[in-house]
Amino acid sequence: MAGLERLHPHLQHAIIHDLGWRSLRPVQELTIDAILDGCNAVVLAPTAGGKTEASIFPVLSRILTEDLKPVCALYVCPIRALLNNQEERLSSYARMVGLEVFKWHGDVSDSKKKKFRETPAHILMTTPESLEVMMISERTDAKSLFSGLSAVIIDEVHAFAADDRGAHLASLLERLVAMTGRDIQRIGLSATVGNPHVIGEWLQGSSKRPFRLVDPPKAKAQRDLRLDLCVDISEAAKAIGQVARGKKSLVFVESRSKAEKVAHALAGTGVEVFIHHSSVSRADRTLAEEQFAKGQNTAIVCTSTMELGIDVGDLDQVIQVDAPASVASFLQRLGRTGRRANTRANCTFFCLSSESLLQSVALLRLAEAGWVEDVTPAAHAMHVLAHQVMALILQEGGISRHTLMPWVEAAYPFSSVRPERVQELVDTMLEREILYEADGLLSLGQRGEKLYGRKNFFELYAVFTAPPVMRVQHGKEDVGYIQALFVSMHDASAGPLCFRLSGRAWEVGQIDYGKGVLHVRPADYGRVPSWLGLPGVLSNALCQGMLDVLLHEKQEGAWLSKAAAAELAVVRDSYDGLLEEGTAPLEDHPDGVQWHTFAGGAVNRLLAAGLEQKSGKKWVAGNLSLRCKDIAFSAADDAIRSLADLNWERVAAGAAREMARGMLSKFQPCLPEEAEDRLLSERLLDQAGTLRFLANVRVNGSRVAARPTGMRLADVEVTGPLPLELTLRGLPGVAAAPKNDVQWVDTLAALRAVSEELRAAEVVGLDVETALDFGTLYLLQIATRTRTFLIDPLAVGDLQPIVDVLSGPTPLKVIHNARFERRVLAALGIALDGVFDTLAASRRARGTDALGGHSLAMVCERELGIVLDKSSQTSNWSRRPLEADQLSYAALDAEILLALYDRFKDAGVAPGAGGGN
Repeated sequence: MAGLERLHPHLQHAIIHDLGWRSLRPVQELTIDAILDGCNAVVLAPTAGGKTEASIFPVLSRILTEDLKPVCALYVCPIRALLNNQEERLSSYARMVGLEVFKWHGDVSDSKKKKFRETPAHILMTTPESLEVMMISERTDAKSLFSGLSAVIIDEVHAFAADDRGAHLASLLERLVAMTGRDIQRIGLSATVGNPHVIGEWLQGSSKRPFRLVDPPKAKAQRDLRLDLCVDISEAAKAIGQVARGKKSLVFVESRSKAEKVAHALAGTGVEVFIHHSSVSRADRTLAEEQFAKGQNTAIVCTSTMELGIDVGDLDQVIQVDAPASVASFLQRLGRTGRRANTRANCTFFCLSSESLLQSVALLRLAEAGWVEDVTPAAHAMHVLAHQVMALILQEGGISRHTLMPWVEAAYPFSSVRPERVQELVDTMLEREILYEADGLLSLGQRGEKLYGRKNFFELYAVFTAPPVMRVQHGKEDVGYIQALFVSMHDASAGPLCFRLSGRAWEVGQIDYGKGVLHVRPADYGRVPSWLGLPGVLSNALCQGMLDVLLHEKQEGAWLSKAAAAELAVVRDSYDGLLEEGTAPLEDHPDGVQWHTFAGGAVNRLLAAGLEQKSGKKWVAGNLSLRCKDIAFSAADDAIRSLADLNWERVAAGAAREMARGMLSKFQPCLPEEAEDRLLSERLLDQAGTLRFLANVRVNGSRVAARPTGMRLADVEVTGPLPLELTLRGLPGVAAAPKNDVQWVDTLAALRAVSEELRAAEVVGLDVETALDFGTLYLLQIATRTRTFLIDPLAVGDLQPIVDVLSGPTPLKVIHNARFERRVLAALGIALDGVFDTLAASRRARGTDALGGHSLAMVCERELGIVLDKSSQTSNWSRRPLEADQLSYAALDAEILLALYDRFKDAGVAPGAGGGN
């Protein structure tokens, strides 16, 4: 049955007669089926591809068919502007069938909110922050308001999943599930994401509903792309003025400072110019959006604030000054154009440097190849967990430390948090008087009240942190915000402080430090304020793309102006004879050395920290290379070749602390030292990427890290007894090693051969070893009846040869606690299928509350009479080569799963009952 025909008859009638639609797009038909089949779903379609209708139509149909009571659906957006823009659209669809929509965010009046509390609408549009306000506010009876909640639609889900606001939202969804006692349907909408199955895992949480990815085939996009080179902003502004005159344009830049400079330079070009960034007042941003919508000779100079938000369907062009940091960002911006009939998506780049030009070409190549960055949600968000502890205290009026986690533990951001870490967090918050405990209940302590309590309500429900800012006011009107440090650094003896903000010049007349307000008046001139932030960091994939541009000429000639083509040729010549495929050459300079890694900023930062430990010299990391002055070439080469033996977790913790500027999260004061180190290193560095780089890179002809290709467990010299022992019941002290032949797999060729062997297997045991509390895959173990393969993803690099084996229904994969493996492998684009979960089988066979629980060690003892020592599980799996005890443990862990499978099968627990097919 076609999706349209499955909708409620009243909605069908409205779509056909009120909207005049005779058919739906493929994405809409498929999404209707997914939602009406009861699935959670991630819906992928280009910008303006009909995702909103795809999600709202079947939800409206469910409301009518199931007679759901208000509030029964949430529509969550990352920013208020997007809510404002979608409000009339969603309201019109709801009104077609006699339903109502209400929008709730900080700009909505209290009187309207009060009326909504008294008479709720069926669909509530909101942001995570506003949802938190409702859940912990004394004025809103959240349990009653959301008692009928049945579905949540998350717009621009990729924008949530990758950051703290997404971790916050995932927590809120689990709290709503606990509050309602219902498996709430979850629907995510996205235009740009490289790993949608990870988004699906992030979205799924505690839900038992099946997941469905809606990703219909798309025709290759037709785009008009051009790259030009300019010597400075002034020249770029003249060129922008020429192409923007008489049109409606968005001019994207990469910083607030550059936005102010470009807007100023565009004055007098004959184009009406507006400015839009996060430090411009909300009123001025709204005015810019409204005036822009009406104009025809207009341009908004903006940062990423305009990637999402108002619908600019009649936009003529996107202009980019320099290059965005990601393909996803470029595609989001490009997608604002080409929405009118007979128009094409278009973007013109004006690059101000040769590196920006190289980056732009690499971005376009990756985009044209259909590649886009993966989204990497946090799985160990301890700072957000601290936030949720305090939110739950306010929501519940106090809570026991032992009842905290059931509210949120199923949320993806806490999936790698072990129970002892939760207790460490609570103990730390108690010790620092952020929390207070009495009579078994937690409440906010003196310091917690001061930092986050009801008097500072906003501080609790807003997850982000930022450097201190001062509000800029002209009369009673807000102009925007500048950082307090910029004001404090001004030398009063040099005259009044004059600066540019919101595209205008201002002179400070009075400073009210108590209220954090600058009172200003118009001025004739002003310098652009500095906004502190971390320097731009490019990904490893983008930097490798830049390397590919240098090594290989492809289709970029059609994009380049004469000036840009000439500059790119000069850049290629400057690297001629130095670069080769798969190498990271070390180059000798008169004043030191330069290591050309093309590994990306986060990897290079960590490499620099390791090199400083090894060489005793200061290394400066960029995105493409590292430099060190006053060091001999041989000493630098020795330092690089000794990097493989470092403890990178320790290096990362120390380096991140030195690198962090201020607090990255307002909840850092809540964290134990180890958790804070982990947060900083996750945000600033790339440990897994560094290990992958070192496992594969060649420097001046030879590898940095030794690779024991084809190593067998039997080849490893064992000194002393293996710490892993199986003690058979009744035969204490009888040690056992894996019975299978064990093969180390660390090349693509070997992985291809292994994949062919696995395809012929009926059943395999599967296990993974990861970084503690992270989820980064360091080892993949797969056991057949006769052989066990230990696959090194750091060395192999690309697991594609085995993807179809793991993603297909055969062979049957036997796993203990398959949810964890699913999440780890989903991060690599692998969606596990054909799973027998021995954890679920044990619960089915012995009952959920079986004595001793259902850990792998306990299940092995109970079902097989075997005592399994799991001490190696918490060892360092990132080091290479692994220790003999680690190899033995890893091999046996996969092999023993097959014995458990046989035991449960003999006991009549069928594969389908194991939980996971």
